[in-house]
Parts: sequence; structure tokens; C-alpha cells
Amino acid sequence: MRKCRLLAVILALTLLPAAALAGIQEYVDESGNHVYSDAMTTADIIVGYLAVDSATINPFSCTQCDLVSMNALVYESLVELDDEMKPKALLAENWSQSDDGKTWTFTLRQGIQFHNGEPFTAYDVVASYQRHLNTGEANPYYGRINDLIESIVATDDNTVVVTARYPGYITLYGMTFPIAEESTVYDEVPRGTGPYWLIQYDMDSAIRLEANPLWWKQQPKVRSILFVRQEDTSAALEALQTGAINMLSTHSSTAALSRRLSQYTSLDYPTTTYEMLVPNLRADKVTSDVNIRRAVMYAMDTAAIVSNAYLGMAQRGEVPVESTSWVYESQSAMYYYSPERALGLLMGAGWQDLTGDGMLNRMEDIMLVDLSMTILTYNEPGNTVRETAANMIAKYLNAVGVKTQVEVLTKSKVLSRIEERDYDLALIGATLSEVPSLVDLFYLGRKLNLNNYSTEDMENALMATYTARSETEFVKAMSDLQLLAAERLPVLGIGFRTGTLLSTNSLGGMSGNRLYDAFNGMEFVSVAGH
Repeated sequence: MRKCRLLAVILALTLLPAAALAGIQEYVDESGNHVYSDAMTTADIIVGYLAVDSATINPFSCTQCDLVSMNALVYESLVELDDEMKPKALLAENWSQSDDGKTWTFTLRQGIQFHNGEPFTAYDVVASYQRHLNTGEANPYYGRINDLIESIVATDDNTVVVTARYPGYITLYGMTFPIAEESTVYDEVPRGTGPYWLIQYDMDSAIRLEANPLWWKQQPKVRSILFVRQEDTSAALEALQTGAINMLSTHSSTAALSRRLSQYTSLDYPTTTYEMLVPNLRADKVTSDVNIRRAVMYAMDTAAIVSNAYLGMAQRGEVPVESTSWVYESQSAMYYYSPERALGLLMGAGWQDLTGDGMLNRMEDIMLVDLSMTILTYNEPGNTVRETAANMIAKYLNAVGVKTQVEVLTKSKVLSRIEERDYDLALIGATLSEVPSLVDLFYLGRKLNLNNYSTEDMENALMATYTARSETEFVKAMSDLQLLAAERLPVLGIGFRTGTLLSTNSLGGMSGNRLYDAFNGMEFVSVAGH
């Protein structure tokens, strides 16, 4: 077991009000360390979390979603994303953009202190930016920073000047990285400015947060939070049931039933996992015909797939922009369940029921050829929801005359078959960014453009989202891109997987929760006795 660490946060014990340590008995162990006997067993809220053995809570290298969400209570950024994923000022007071669009000047809020009492300055922003970059791809914020930001410099204590890679509004998403105090960025646990500071942790068992009396906003109602490590989702649900914990964030389908139980309060939130059918666009494949792809979209009852196959832990989405996002274009939801329309498109593409058995075929030279497809997919560890979804899709396609079968392989084998272009449709889950950019999906050569889709108008639409200067221009560019994606169907969207926050207490006050900020608003949750 890794050594249990009591953080000797500079000034921590002298700055903490007596109420913050209420119920915790101090004693000195045989090594002379000050230890608080109840600190790792009791708290206002006890949260179950999952993490791998190699997990770290360091904000520059933490990748476990539960711990990233926990860190959102400890660290803050210049810019945050609101309930609609729209950028808004947090540690920044305001910003302005140069005439060429590539230089941004941020003015910082005054009077903000880090957990060690040091004042927040522009030099902390620069040091944190450099630390995020130096950590590389292991850093969960590296992608957005590296893609969108060219450099950051401090011109004085209160001013940060950012040089952007593109002249667009999208640059603001690159400024959402957590900021730590300059002298601590290489510490095991750097100091933040958030509503909570970390008091004690043992990565094998528990992590304790206490309300930060230096916080620049209203003091938290919840004074203490204990995060207790769980072996897996099943163990976490059992701990919730027995009262060992009273809150849990999970995106596992194992929790689907628990969401409906009366003893729990639940709050669903979107994740960044987008479920989609990737069509083979090779010229000799039927799925290279956009009308065939449109027929597939009309043939599927995605509402039933989401409800039954994904156990209600998904939200429908024909385009890869989450429906609660401020840039979502509702007109892109242009498909609906219509077997009649699907059949009409298939027959318009030259397929007929020539044998009278309800299945479609056509004559090619002197050969009778059936309209057939194979759907490749893979399962995640511990569940078969994607296999179930693929079988439902196959059933819908068979109902409109398309002979469809499902092959369930390993994930690596599915990706290999896609790369070899040896498939018709592949049902996969793609992990997208919180940045509303679809470049990875639709730009040739990017990692999620698995079927090598590429057209000039798509490239132009993608670039427009990076050069749109104002909020209005950005929304328009994102709208145009979504409508184009819905019309051309480079991928066939099913929807976004969702997670859920389960609690035996009220979740009132929490909002805007998402995969990497699942505990947003926890500081204002009402707790019995407070």
C-alpha cells in the first residue's frame, strides 16, 4: 500500500476555521506526524470513485475521469464552460481580441489567493500552461492547448497575452486548463484556487477535501468531502446501498437499473463517447451511396435503440454535437423512424424484391445480387450493450429488405478491418473532445476519420469553425457544419452515452455536470445539519 500522506499545505492548519476540523481528533503518531483520526472515515459527503492502480491526482497528469472531476473542485481556470458548454470568464475578469484575431489579452480577477495563501497572478497562468505542455499527451488538457494555443506570456501581474493558432472564437476553449500556483506546479499535489483544498490522501483508499476558507466566491455549504476508492462499479453500487458512501458518479450501464430506484436521487449527464456507425465508403460497397446511408438512418428506431440496447444511458444524436450544447443545430435532426421512407430510398437506388421473399435484390449482368450488409462491433469490458445495439440495427435493416448480420470482434480487430476496408458498417464508440471541433472525425488523416472521408466543402466547413471570430459567427459555422454532416452522412450517428450521478441525498444545486466535471455545484448541495 502506498504511503498515506498528510498534506502540510502552507498555512493550511492556521487558516482553516475551527468548524472545518470539527469532529476530527488530532494526535501525533510514532513518527511525529500529525494525524486526524476521523479524517479518512467521515465527511459531510462521501463519494465512491474508481481509478486504476497507477492513478494520480496531480492535475497535470490525472486522466481518470472521477479524479479529474474531483480536481475540478480544487483547481480553477481562466475560462470555464457553463451548463451549455459555452466559454465564460472564471479567473479571468474579461478578455479582448486583436484586429487579426490571433492575439487575445486576458485581464485577471483581483484578490484571488491560492490554497497556500499566495496571490493569483499572470505568472501562475504561464507556469501552468508550460507544465501542461511539458507533460505531453498524458495530460488530459494537452490536446486542446496544443491545437489552439501558440504561446502565453505575462505582461504584468494582472495581464496574460495569448497568441492563438487560429483567429477564431474557438481559442477560448484552449484556456480551460486548471491553474496551479507557480512555485508548486512540479509538486506532487500543486496548490489551486478552487472551493476545496486537499487535506489528506491515500491513493489506495481515500482522499479528503475540506472547504477552502480563502475561496473568492461564497463559502461552500458542504464543508468536507471524502472520496473513497471502490474496486468496480458493482462494489460502488453495493457501497451506496449499504450507506458506506452516499454519492457515486458512473457511466457504466451496470447502474442503469439503480437510476430508477426510489431510494436514490439521480442526475444524468452527457459523456464524450459518441456511438456511431462508420460506413465503408469504398466505391464498390453499397454504403458508398449516400442514399443507402440515408435509408439506414430512416430504417433505425434510434429512440428504441437508446432506450433498450443502451438501457437509457444515452441521448439520441444524429450529429456529433451534444444536444444541450449552445452550438447544437436542432435542424440537423432530419431523420426519423420511417421504414417506408427507407424502403423508398433503397428502391430508388435500384433495389427491388425480385424474388417475392421480402428481401431486396437486383440483376447485375446476369447475376441476381442480394442487398446485404455486415455490421462489425465490439463489446466493452463487463457489458454487451453495443452488441445488443448492433443486433437491433440488423433487425431494423432486415425488416426493410436488407440482409444484415452482425460480427462481434475485439476492438482492435474491428479497427483493423476498418483500416483494411473489409466491412460494410461498423458500430463503434468514439471519444470526442469537450471542444466543439469535428476535425478529428471529418478531416482526412485525423485519428477518428476511420473511413477516410474527404470533400472540399467539408474541409471548408471545418476550417470556418476555426476562423469564425464572434459568438454569432461561430454558432453559424457550427450550424453549417452539422447540417452538412447530417446531409452527407460520413458517419451515421446513434447518440452520446450518458453517465449518472447517484446519491442518497438531494442533488439540488448541481447543474452542468459532465464526464470530467461530474461534481459541478457540489459545494452548494444542502447537507443535513448545515
